[in-house]
Amino acid sequence: MNDSYSYALSSYYVENGSYVRMRTLQIGYHIPDSSPFVGRILAGGRIYLQGDNLFTFTGYNGLDPALAAQSVTGAAGDIRDQFRGVDQGSYPSNKIFSIGLTTTF
Repeated sequence: MNDSYSYALSSYYVENGSYVRMRTLQIGYHIPDSSPFVGRILAGGRIYLQGDNLFTFTGYNGLDPALAAQSVTGAAGDIRDQFRGVDQGSYPSNKIFSIGLTTTF
């Protein structure tokens, strides 16, 4: 039905936007001080692998159920879930993979 002239509110295009997302996962290993395989620089250090936005479980048909506002960050941080449910066709959250090493001297 094409109703482009009456401007009547309709729930025809409303979808359930609930979702479960793995936002951040970090796996690390602390290198023992007595490890014979590493030098003094790496002893007591930490090696880690981190992933952000690894997966999202949802029945939502759009690109990302966490709808982005015009400004994604507000005074309280990430405010994507507070934009009154209007999908403006924004890009989905990026998947980010990081490898790191922390040491002390």
